[in-house]
Amino acid sequence: MSIACARIDKTIFKFKEMEQNVATQSKDDVYSKDFTQKKMDKSSSEYGRPKPGTLTEQRAKKAAAHVHREMLTLCEVVEDYGKQEKEGDPIRITFGRLFTIYVNISDKVVGTLLRARKHKMIDFEGEMLFQKRDDHVIITLLLSGAQLKEAIRAHAAANPKE
Repeated sequence: MSIACARIDKTIFKFKEMEQNVATQSKDDVYSKDFTQKKMDKSSSEYGRPKPGTLTEQRAKKAAAHVHREMLTLCEVVEDYGKQEKEGDPIRITFGRLFTIYVNISDKVVGTLLRARKHKMIDFEGEMLFQKRDDHVIITLLLSGAQLKEAIRAHAAANPKE
């Protein structure tokens, strides 16, 4: 008789625990009637980031890896098709030439350029580049050949499934 009571108590405890978990989760769920908005500090490391362990976090990591791979591909194209004026100078290519070459690889040339500049992989004058108007703008590869190869190796090691 006492074993049965212990089992019932254990089952009741589990249900109460599940109820508390659901109540806690519903406070964070935007679509729940119990939702309570939290005031986030903009300087917090959690601000603008998905919750750890969620599918959203996994998708964000996968997207970041894809963008990083595209930036490295762009740098490789600049390295392969760009020119150095003299030994030791950085490799350079005009936007028009790069656009013509890279558009066959990806239609996101300008976005990838902006992202690569933010990560200090390449540099160019101006805020935004437009086809035809900015064909003369020079794009400079800031990574040396060894740095680029190391970045590619590190990315491949960190993302073996790609």
